[in-house]
Amino acid sequence: MLPALAFPAPPSTGTPAMTPSAPPPHPAAPVPADDALERVARLCARLFPGSVSLLYDAGDPAAPVASAPAALSLRGMCLRAAESASPLIAPDAAADPTLDGMAEVLAAGIRACAAVPLLADGEPLGALAVGLPGPGAWAPDAVDAVHDLAGVAAAELAARRARACHDTAHASSTGLFRALVEQSLAAIYVIQDGVYRYVNPHVYQMLGFPPGWFDTPRSALDIIHEDDRPMVQENLRRRVDGEVPSMQYRVRGRRYDGSTVFLEVHGSRAEIDGRPAVIGIAIDVTRREMAEREREHALLARDRFYAMISHELRTPVSAVMLYNDLLSSGVYDPLSDEQRDAVERSQKSARHLLDLINDLLDLAKLDAGKLETRLADLDVAQEVEGVVAGLAPLAAEHGCPVSVQVDDPPLRATGDPRRVQQILLNLLSNAVKFGHGHPIEVNCRREGGGVVVQVADHGPGIGPDDLERIFDDFVQVGEPGVGTGLGLPIARRLAELQGGSLTVSSREGEGSTFRLILPIAVPPVAPSTGFSPAFSSVIIR
Repeated sequence: MLPALAFPAPPSTGTPAMTPSAPPPHPAAPVPADDALERVARLCARLFPGSVSLLYDAGDPAAPVASAPAALSLRGMCLRAAESASPLIAPDAAADPTLDGMAEVLAAGIRACAAVPLLADGEPLGALAVGLPGPGAWAPDAVDAVHDLAGVAAAELAARRARACHDTAHASSTGLFRALVEQSLAAIYVIQDGVYRYVNPHVYQMLGFPPGWFDTPRSALDIIHEDDRPMVQENLRRRVDGEVPSMQYRVRGRRYDGSTVFLEVHGSRAEIDGRPAVIGIAIDVTRREMAEREREHALLARDRFYAMISHELRTPVSAVMLYNDLLSSGVYDPLSDEQRDAVERSQKSARHLLDLINDLLDLAKLDAGKLETRLADLDVAQEVEGVVAGLAPLAAEHGCPVSVQVDDPPLRATGDPRRVQQILLNLLSNAVKFGHGHPIEVNCRREGGGVVVQVADHGPGIGPDDLERIFDDFVQVGEPGVGTGLGLPIARRLAELQGGSLTVSSREGEGSTFRLILPIAVPPVAPSTGFSPAFSSVIIR
C-alpha cells in the first residue's frame, strides 16, 4: 500500500499557466523494476516536454537520478524541500531571489521549477524537482502531476528501505544461526536424497575426517558401522516417507581411522527446496556406552558373588542354627544356665547373619529385576496385627508398648502378602530398636486411592540431611552396629514394585514416622527399581 501523500497547492500567479502535455502515443522503452526511479524521471520528460528532472534520495545523496546534466542544478531545491517537508514552487527563478541556488539554476538554462518532498508516513525520504526553460505559473494539474510522480517515487524509496532492513535483519539472523550451528558441540547434519548435504565442523572433529571430505557427495551410510546400516537406512526411509516425524536412537558410527564410535542420534523430517530431507544432531556417547557396559559387567559379577554367598554361607549358617536348637532342646544333655545363655547368643548371632544373607539376596534380585511378587487382595489391618503379634516379645524386651488403630475396617488393598509383611516387619522392628522404650503407634486408614499404614516412634529421630540417605544401600544412621543398612532400601523398593510407596518424616529429638501406601487397584507391571533397564521385575496375579 502506497504511503499517504499530501501537498498544499501553490498560489496562482498572473503569468501564463503551465500544464502537462498529453503523453505520446507510444510508451517509453521498458525499464527494469529496480530502475523505477529512472522511470519516474522519464515520465517527467514525457509530461513536461523540454523539462529536466532530478530525484534526490536522502538515504543516498551522492547518487541522485537526473534526466540530464542540467538537472543537477536543482539539487539545492531538492535539499530544501526534503528538509522542510514542504513543496517549493518557483514560477521564475530570476524573479525569486529568496530561493537558494537560483544562480546555479539560471546558469543551467532553467527558469520555472518545482520541488516536492518524497514523504512516507510523514518522514521525508528525498525530493523530486522538475525544471522548465521558460517562466510561467504552475497550474493545479501540473502540480498534481508532480505530486503523483513524487508519490510513486516515495513509495519506491520506502519499499527499497524496507527491503534493505529486511535483508540486513535476514543476513544478521542467518549469520547468527550459522555461528550457532558451526560452534555447536554437537554434530549437526542434513541428509537429502540419501547423501549428506551439510555437516557442521564438529562432524569432522568427532569422526576425524580430513577437511573437505564431505564436500564430495557422501552416502548417509558411509560413516555408519556395517552391522547398523540396515537399521539406519530403514529409519531414514520412515522419516523421509512421512511415517514418523522424528526419531531418536543409538547407533555405531565409523571414524576415519576405522575405529567405532557410539552415537546418540536425533533427526527430524524437513522440506528443503521442495524435497524431503532429514535434519539431525549426533552426540558422541562412546564413554557413556563403555561405562554402561563396565557397570553391567560389575553387576553380573556382583550377582555371581551373591549367588555364591547364598550357597556357601546360608547352608552352614542354617546348620549352625539347627544344632543350636538341638542343644537348647536338651536332646544331647541338659544344659547349665551358662551353657544355655551361650547357645542363645550363638543362635542370635546366626539368625542375624542369616538375615543379612537374605537381605543381600533380595537386594540382588531387586537390582536385577528378578524378584517375583504375587499380588492378591489382602486385609491390611490383619497383616499389621499379625506382624505386631509376632514382634510382641521383642517390643516387651525393649519396653516399647505398641498400639494399633484401624479406621473403618476392613482395609482391603492389593499386594503380595509375604512382601507386605516383610516391609511391616522392618518398619516395626526399627521402631522398637530405636524407640528407646517409648510407645509406638501404628495407624491404618484409607487415603486417596490407597491404604496408608503409618508407623510412628518417639525415639531420637533422624536429621534432615539423613532423611533420604537412610534409603541408600548399606547406610546406617544412629546407633552403630544396629541393623545392616539394607532393610529400608529393600522395603522402599518392595513397596514401589507393588505400586505403592514408602516415605519418612522426622524431627530430631521427637521421633520418626514412616508411611507405607498400598494401592487398592492392581498396578501395571512396573520396571525394575534397580539399576539395569534390561530386565523387569515380575508381578504375578
